[in-house]
Amino acid sequence: MEEYLFSGVVLPERAQLSMEFSLGFSHIGSGVSGVANVSIVLNQVVVWIDSCHDWNVFDLRNVVKTIVQNRLAMISYFKGYAYEFEIIRVLNKGRGIDYVFGIEIPCLEERGREIDLQESLFNLHDKTVGPNGVFLHRCLGDLVSAMKHADDTGFYCYRAIESLRHHCAATHGLSTAKKPRQWEKFREIAGCSEETLREIKRAADPLRHGGVVGGVPKIVKNYSSVLGMS
Repeated sequence: MEEYLFSGVVLPERAQLSMEFSLGFSHIGSGVSGVANVSIVLNQVVVWIDSCHDWNVFDLRNVVKTIVQNRLAMISYFKGYAYEFEIIRVLNKGRGIDYVFGIEIPCLEERGREIDLQESLFNLHDKTVGPNGVFLHRCLGDLVSAMKHADDTGFYCYRAIESLRHHCAATHGLSTAKKPRQWEKFREIAGCSEETLREIKRAADPLRHGGVVGGVPKIVKNYSSVLGMS
């Protein structure tokens, strides 16, 4: 049995929380099981994971994030708070793991290495002002949520794309046109295929109706291609 130790923090730290709980879990995508023991003391979090599986630490991080965030969502519901959980570090003595997590999504970070940030921000800002800018702000907000919530990436990606479809329709005088015409224009402007959009929609649909789905890495890649930044 390999023991993984994760450390993190509940945000905001000024809303202090202390508690302990343990639970067994089974990973939806792989069926791999384990036990999580969680200790929160004044918002400082330690999670021990016991599992026989040789985990990828990023996959296990997502599992731990879901376990703790789900408990925080219950507390937030009862108390009217909006807690978030940030994982900082993972250790596993047997496997020689001692890793501090960054905030990057590797495939997206690689895409942006050559981008001139100041120039890109200047160009993007011009597109976000005015009455149609709300669609782009919503799209970008959903992109951040897609990166933060791995289990719901498909949902947020497709909702972001729908915001882009609305923006495209508004800027090309098609706001009152039927959806097929709007999607046709959007695919033309974005330079993406109908199949690419349908693939993302297939991943999003179960989530939009309260279900679950896997295949997150492929969805992130396809979303990048729709934005023209792959």
